[in-house]
Amino acid sequence: MSNYKLSNDAVLETFDDGGLVLILPARRVVELNPSAIEIIKLLDGNHTPVQVAVEIASKFNISMEQAYQDVIEFYGVFSKSGIIDLQSEDQEKEGMTNSTGIKLVCNPDVVLREEDPDEGALLFNPDTNQVKVINTTGLFIWQQCGVARTLDEIIAEVQKGFDEVPLEQITKDIKEFVDGMLASGFIGTVEK
Repeated sequence: MSNYKLSNDAVLETFDDGGLVLILPARRVVELNPSAIEIIKLLDGNHTPVQVAVEIASKFNISMEQAYQDVIEFYGVFSKSGIIDLQSEDQEKEGMTNSTGIKLVCNPDVVLREEDPDEGALLFNPDTNQVKVINTTGLFIWQQCGVARTLDEIIAEVQKGFDEVPLEQITKDIKEFVDGMLASGFIGTVEK
């Protein structure tokens, strides 16, 4: 079974006891329970249904069989309603950072706390209650997203400080970091 992601036509808002999804073309709002929210959070196009089920089984202390059945049922209902979309093979291979026509921006709700200029920082996303610890390079990349920039622009800025590191390695590392930050909502995208 292929991987799914939140539809580009859907907007998710989470609360302590669940959440809402606005399906833009249909102008419809759907209320979601906490387990549905957790499933959606894992739908980044990279998690297989089995991986999602493992996370859900652990989070809600249910059997793997029950979690997998819930995930498959969720996929069926919410793909028909337009909340989630099948991740295309090209998108799975390329990741979000290879998409053309996008600039990366910091999520404005995320709180940054710099511990020490030489040690990195902590990021807190109040939408998901997630905390990320990032090193100095991650902090530099995060700061580059303070103003909408393309991935290529960020790579060029990082390369200036690491001219002894091969460009291929810098590019690979930045793409992995940015894809992770996109998947967890710490960074967003805007069209050029």
